[in-house]
Amino acid sequence: MQPNQTIELNIVDLGMEGEGIAKYEGYTFFVPYALPGERVKAKITHLKKGKNLGYAVLKEVVEASPYRVKPPCNRFGRCGGCTMMHLDYQKQLEYKKKSVQAVLRKNAGLTMEINDVVPSIPYAYRNKAQLPFGMVNGKVAVGFYGTGTHKVVSSTKCFLHGEWLEKLIAIVLKFANDNNISVYNEESKKGLLRHVVARYIGGKMVVTIVINGQSLPKVEVLKDELEKEFPGMALYLSPNTRDTNVIMGNTLIPICQAKQSIEVMGIKIDVNPFSFFQINDYIREKLYSRVIDMVAPNNDTIVIDAYAGVGLMGAIMAKKGAYVFNIEIVKEAIDDSIKLYAENGISDNVTNICGDASIELKKLVEATDCEQSSPQTNKFKELVASGKKVKIILDPPRKGISKEVADTLNSLSKVIDFDLIYISCNPATLSRDIANLTEFTPTEITPYDMFPSTSHVESLVCLAKKTN
Repeated sequence: MQPNQTIELNIVDLGMEGEGIAKYEGYTFFVPYALPGERVKAKITHLKKGKNLGYAVLKEVVEASPYRVKPPCNRFGRCGGCTMMHLDYQKQLEYKKKSVQAVLRKNAGLTMEINDVVPSIPYAYRNKAQLPFGMVNGKVAVGFYGTGTHKVVSSTKCFLHGEWLEKLIAIVLKFANDNNISVYNEESKKGLLRHVVARYIGGKMVVTIVINGQSLPKVEVLKDELEKEFPGMALYLSPNTRDTNVIMGNTLIPICQAKQSIEVMGIKIDVNPFSFFQINDYIREKLYSRVIDMVAPNNDTIVIDAYAGVGLMGAIMAKKGAYVFNIEIVKEAIDDSIKLYAENGISDNVTNICGDASIELKKLVEATDCEQSSPQTNKFKELVASGKKVKIILDPPRKGISKEVADTLNSLSKVIDFDLIYISCNPATLSRDIANLTEFTPTEITPYDMFPSTSHVESLVCLAKKTN
């Protein structure tokens, strides 16, 4: 066997990225867009002989799976945004449950049965888009990067977004092409337009044009056209002149700073370009509702949100009477949290702490054992002494929690009783973290399909202190 050779493979399983898996002459092959039960022709692209691993591209489906469906998008397989649109949706859910179960069993030794995946709306579920600009056939285009590349695959719509994105793309492209606005080139580092970033949530539109400069010619023309289609929208420029893969710059230039406020489960919250929201409104409501059920927040509850962001999750709990400690390392997010609680009339139910979760959680541990501590930790000590129940919510980024955070939680469990609720977007780091939380055992694991047509999955885990 050698690269560029075409071979026939029988696909037996799906990998963690949704790619087909086959066994051939002692090698395990990974073939994107191939499905279990299929016989395919695939061209070898790379061999890792020391590990007996092979990688190939799908050339022809000789015998198709009964669960293969025709993707509605003619960019599928090219743009890199979706990896599983060719698989029947019910089978996508079954695959995701199986993959989460397998990773937890392999990395954390968990044999407990997990719940079925909570299904989503399969299409038009995303409330945010981040599209790079490129040049295609001599014209400005936007789209998604092709798989494994930084080459823009031109798109005028995306089936994972609603019609709002198609309308937005049409306006932005007409503006750029009519006014001969240059596009950023990663090699020369020249050109102006880098990305268009937009969020459409609760009927509110926020658009940000990321530029390699400090101004955008004729931006008022763009503003006027956007306002016709999206009345009350907000428009910003985000200068980003760095040689980086980070999309947004550090600052915003408001062009039309209309206030964008929405309501999420009884909490009014402003939407701005730096705001974090779950990408799927439908699943977010399902997920948050279950978290509320687990916490059962009331006047006798303490909630520690260790990766709080702007504090939305805690605010929902505070509205129901819980006292909330928000821990967040990003100062701007804490500033937004202070504003959020004030505008919702729940400031008396929160302590906002700016810092690293491992350090700040440790301070709370020490507060229960020493006489002198900070006003923040004294408040925690006072509330614990009053007999309130403690619930800790972990909603970290894809890298999961650090070993220091896990060790701190293990130590805290020996001082006070509390339940842990972990929201994860990465089964691999979730399984590692569960293994590190040696004083806890999962009592419920439920995957949520936050990202249909992709291999990604959100998981909600409730962990209780182990009983000896």
